[in-house]
Amino acid sequence: MFRHINGHKTDITIFIDEKPTNASSGETVAAVLLRENIYAVHTAPNGEARGPYCMMGVCFDCMVTLEDGQNEQACQIEATEGLKIYLPISDRYKVGE
Repeated sequence: MFRHINGHKTDITIFIDEKPTNASSGETVAAVLLRENIYAVHTAPNGEARGPYCMMGVCFDCMVTLEDGQNEQACQIEATEGLKIYLPISDRYKVGE
């Protein structure tokens, strides 16, 4: 469903729950998640799954945890080589392990 538009991007590797994932420099983490068929990244207080939706920082449905423990919107984070993110919905969500 999601594909790259032609352009001069550098191929990089980011880590989603410690799993190496291909990305392109400059694309958002939310775009990488969707391309990898990861549609839910956390659960709302009512228990419903939430994931990238607005892609512009308004809805806060794409919250992920960075390696340093900060919670950020995936649609506002640019993929950089070696970036590690953790999905709060994942059983493997343990920062620093």
